[in-house]
Formats: sequence, C-alpha cells, structure tokens
Amino acid sequence: MTYDGTEAPAALLPLLRTSVERLHASVATLTDDDVRAPSLLPGWTRAHVLTHIARSADSRTRLLTAARTGEDVPQYRDEAQREREIQEGSERPAAALAEDLRGALGGLLTAAGEHPADAWDVPVRWLGEGRRPVRGAVGSMLREVEVHHVDLAHGYRPADWPPFFVARELATTVAGLRNRDDFPGMVVSADEDRVVRPVGDGEGPRVSGPAAELLGWLTGRTDGRGLSVDPAGVLPKLPAWRS
Repeated sequence: MTYDGTEAPAALLPLLRTSVERLHASVATLTDDDVRAPSLLPGWTRAHVLTHIARSADSRTRLLTAARTGEDVPQYRDEAQREREIQEGSERPAAALAEDLRGALGGLLTAAGEHPADAWDVPVRWLGEGRRPVRGAVGSMLREVEVHHVDLAHGYRPADWPPFFVARELATTVAGLRNRDDFPGMVVSADEDRVVRPVGDGEGPRVSGPAAELLGWLTGRTDGRGLSVDPAGVLPKLPAWRS
C-alpha cells in the first residue's frame, strides 16, 4: 500500500496525531511477556512490529530534514540497515519499546508540524522507490501506524480504522492491485458506496462487504470472514501480501 502523496500534509497531520495517541494507549497495556508474543506478521513478535513503527518514524524524520536542509540524506542506507535495526530493537523490554516509540513518533510529528509549507514538494530518497516528494511522509506514516496497530493483535481491528483512512486506503490499494498478474481477478464493492472496483484483470466474482473488512482482507490482515461472494462460493485465494 502506498499513498500517492496528493493529499495536503497539513490536512493529514491531525489524523496522524489521533492515530498515534490510539497506538500509544494500546502499547501502554503491553507487558514484557506480551511483546514477546507473535504478531500477525509471520516471524515477527509484537516487539518487532513496535520497533519497525519507531524506525519508520525516524526514517521519515530524516526525509523531512533532508527536504528542509537540502542535504542528501536517504530514508535508509539500504534494506540491510532497516532489517538490522528492527531485529536489534526487538530484543528490548516493553517499557523501553514504548519509550522509543513515543520519542520517534513525537519527533516525526514535531518535524512535520514545523515543516515549511514551500518544502513539501522537495524530492527525497525513499527506500526502494527513488526520489519522490517528501509530502508522502505524513500519509505513509498514517498508513504505517494504522495497519501495524492491527498487526499487534492486541484488540485493534480493521473495524477500528478511521473511515477516512479506510476509504482512501481501499481506493489506493485496489488501484495498486489492478494490474498485478499474481492476484486473482475479481471486483470488490464496499457496502458504504457500492462502487465496483476491479482487482487483477477484473474478471471473476464480486466480493462485497464493509469497506474496512475488504481492506483488511485484501491486505492480508483478516481471513475475509463476513464478506460475501457472487456467484456464491469461496473467496478467491490471495497471494501473500507484499508490504
């Protein structure tokens, strides 16, 4: 899932702040045993997920700094740095993880809130995506916080996602899946708007249900229970989600 960067960061920033506070409230209840438990992501504990969110925030703060100062600072040096930081950070106790998360997300919110209005379109070096405007930092962090909050498997579900986030992310996700040859052909339709959206080649059954459940299923966060298929049958089998 990727944000296309067209939304005004100033409009998304209050939504990100709210999402961050909801995440902090969940994390505050985690014990040392809880953070060692598996997350929804294969091979990752909750500690891995929390460390990933924190380092994602730091990486976007670096991009904002690069855009503001003109320095050529990449989001990460390479994928190996990203993976190493997540693995090393995942070994910490719950209190340290929570403190790290609060500091990293707080730093990003401050950097975004103070970012010059005329510097949002400055291109910066995103990992694996080349140079793109830094304005995507806020929207993409909103996605990271909301989706990985669900990945903690600690009571926060796709049904808890904010309606704006669901509507925007469903449209963006479906657009990204439209021409993927490894995704089964189908159309999806959310109960909220009844818009028919093709996935893959668009040839196949119609899958309908609440927008949040559709998004959760398409992104591998739920098993699709509660969705309906027309013609009647089983849901299309989806490949593993490419994050």
